[in-house]
Amino acid sequence: MADIKQVYEFAVKWFKKYRSTKTSEIEVEEGFAEECFALGFKMDCGESFQKAFPNTQAFDDCIHFEQIINRIDDISLLGSAIFSKWRYITHWSYSEELLSPENRPWFIIAFSRLAVLSSENGYSSLVLDGQAKKIKIISNNIGYGPCPMPEGEVEQHLTMTADGRVWFTGYNFGNGDGKYERGRTKNFSLDKEKTEYIFSAFSRFFSGEFGDVFATDIGSWKMTITNTEGHEFPFKGSLCADYEIDGKDLSEMLRDALGIENLFVFDGDDKPEKVERLLIEYHRITKIKPKVPPSEKIDTVTWDYSEQLIIDRESESVEHIQRIGSGCIVTRKYQVEEGVADLLDDLDADSLFENIEGNPPDAHDNTNETKDYAITVDFKKKPQRVIKGSYDKNGLPKDWPEFAEDIFNFMRFYNLGEILDSSVYSKAKRRAGEFMFCSVEFSEDGKSYYYISDEDTIEVGDFVIVPVGKDENTATAEVVNIEYFSEEKAPFPIEKTKHIIGRE
Repeated sequence: MADIKQVYEFAVKWFKKYRSTKTSEIEVEEGFAEECFALGFKMDCGESFQKAFPNTQAFDDCIHFEQIINRIDDISLLGSAIFSKWRYITHWSYSEELLSPENRPWFIIAFSRLAVLSSENGYSSLVLDGQAKKIKIISNNIGYGPCPMPEGEVEQHLTMTADGRVWFTGYNFGNGDGKYERGRTKNFSLDKEKTEYIFSAFSRFFSGEFGDVFATDIGSWKMTITNTEGHEFPFKGSLCADYEIDGKDLSEMLRDALGIENLFVFDGDDKPEKVERLLIEYHRITKIKPKVPPSEKIDTVTWDYSEQLIIDRESESVEHIQRIGSGCIVTRKYQVEEGVADLLDDLDADSLFENIEGNPPDAHDNTNETKDYAITVDFKKKPQRVIKGSYDKNGLPKDWPEFAEDIFNFMRFYNLGEILDSSVYSKAKRRAGEFMFCSVEFSEDGKSYYYISDEDTIEVGDFVIVPVGKDENTATAEVVNIEYFSEEKAPFPIEKTKHIIGRE
C-alpha cells in the first residue's frame, strides 16, 4: 500500500469535496478511481467489508455505517469499501448519485474515519472527536457592498467554555485602514442547563456529517472547538449557514441562550423577522332596552362581551376565550405541534397589520353599542407592537380579513370532535349475515343510490368509484349514508345491487 501520508492527503482532499455544497457530481467522479488504484485500494464490490461487518447493512446505509464506523481500524478494508461503493454508484446502480442525500453523508463519514486512521497522532481535525470543552467563533459580516460606517459593527468574537463562562467582543469598522476598533464587550456566566444544552448540540452536530456552505460577496465565520482531550478542530464557512440539530437552528440557539443582540454566529443574523406571539382582544358593549325596565330610573341593561385570541409559538397553542357575561366563560385551546409555528411563519412579520384606512370624520357611531379591539404582536427581534381601534371594516388593518379566514379555517379543521357527533354514536356494528349498504350521490342535492360495500372502512363523506349503467362504466360518487341489512330486509335485492369498486 502507498505511504500513510498519501492516504491522509487523499482522505482530506475527498472529505472536503464531499462536504462542500458547491461540489458537482462530475468533480467526485473524475480521477477518483486512478487515485484509489495508486493507493492500492481493491475494488471487490464491498465483499471484504461486508464479511468483516456482517448483518449490519453498513455498506448500504449511512445510519448503520455511522454506528460501526469507530470499530473500523483497517485502512485497506475501509479504502476498499470506499472504492467499491463509489464504483457501484457510478457504474452499476440505476440513476443513483454520489452526492445524493443518502450517499454524501456515507462518504463524509468514511473519509473522516480514513483521515483518523492515517493521521500521525491518531486523530483528525476534519470532524470533532469527543465532547466539546471550549468553543471560539469569529464572525465577520464584511461582504460586497457599501462601505460600513465607522461605528458599524463588522466582526464579533465569541468564546464559551463548558463550565458556563462566556466572553463576547464586537469590533467596529473604524477609519477603514483594516484595523477594527474594539466596540461593545460582554463577559458573563451561563447557567448549567443552557451550557450543557449548547455544548451537547455543538458536539453532536460538528462530530457528524454536514455540508460546508461557501458563497462569494458575503461575510464569513471561522470556529475552533477544543475537545476534552485538548485537541483543536477548526471549521469555517460563509455567513449564510443554516445549521440545524433536532429541528433547532444553531445560530438561533445561541442568540436565545446568550441574549446578545445582533449576534452574527453562522448566518449573520439575517433571517427574516418572525412573529412569536399574537394577542387579539375584542370588546363589545351593548345597551339593551328590555320590555320590562330594571327600575324606574334605569331603562337599559348593559351587555359587556369580550373575546381573546392568543396564538403562541413557544407553547405551540391557539387559545380562544369568550367572556359572554358574568359567570359565563367559554375556552377553546388547540395544542398543535408544528402546526401553530407554521401558522405564524406564514405571516409577513414586516408588513403585518401595518395599513389601516381609518374611519372618515363623518362616520356615525352607534350610541347603543361600541366594538373595539387591541392587537399585541411580539416579534423575534423587533420591539412589541400594539394596535388599537374600532372593530369595523375601516378601523381594522386591511389584511385582517385574510388573517381572520386563515385562523378560522385552522380552528374549524379540528371542529368539535366525535363525542357529540350523531354519525358516530348512532352507528351500529354490523352483525353476521348483514350487508353494508351505502347510499351515494353523484351530485350535490341529487338522488341517492344504494351500493354494497365489501370494505367496513368506507365512511360517510368518502368519495368512491362505482359501476354505472349496463356497460359497467365507472363514476365517482359521495357516500352520504351507511346502513346494515340482512338479505331478507335489504331495500334492494342483493343479487341486483352493484358493489363499490373502491375509494377514489
